[in-house]
Amino acid sequence: MPLGRSGRLTRLDPAELRRAVLDSPGTVTDFLEMLTGEPLVADVVLQSPVVLGPDNELEATAGHAATHRIAVLKGGTTDRPYVYAETVFMAERLPEPARAQLEGTNQPIGRVLVAHGIHPDRESLSTPGGAGAPVPLTVEGLGSDPVWSRAYRLTIGGQPVFAIHEWFLRPVLDAYGHQLRG
Repeated sequence: MPLGRSGRLTRLDPAELRRAVLDSPGTVTDFLEMLTGEPLVADVVLQSPVVLGPDNELEATAGHAATHRIAVLKGGTTDRPYVYAETVFMAERLPEPARAQLEGTNQPIGRVLVAHGIHPDRESLSTPGGAGAPVPLTVEGLGSDPVWSRAYRLTIGGQPVFAIHEWFLRPVLDAYGHQLRG
């Protein structure tokens, strides 16, 4: 925990972590790798086709095909879970090499996009399933409490491609506190 003005340890506020993530110019992957000092891998728990309903976050017509991906961003060295993410994306809106890599990789989405020279715009989402949403049961099985959640959409060339819902887990806050002390 960081030191307060009195020189005593203070409890790290998740709002500080939130500000740091939102102020970070790069991807979540870049931010976490810098923060934790280790490479990240995406433990892909599920990646399967879905059919979009009406009023979906990707602004596609109802019945359109998409991909649902659930992944846990973990430390490649420590295997610590840092972020639980649920993503829906439209692979057809991606260049073929990026699409192919996402179909069979343990690479985080941000790393795949950067590797292919894709720099999407990010838009915050405020949906019932997004920031502040109930914690998915899968997160409870990770043995780490979420400290902050958010939802956003990535657009490429003005088209929504990814709708991402993230839950940042306690080890991220711990790493952030460690960096502040260090």
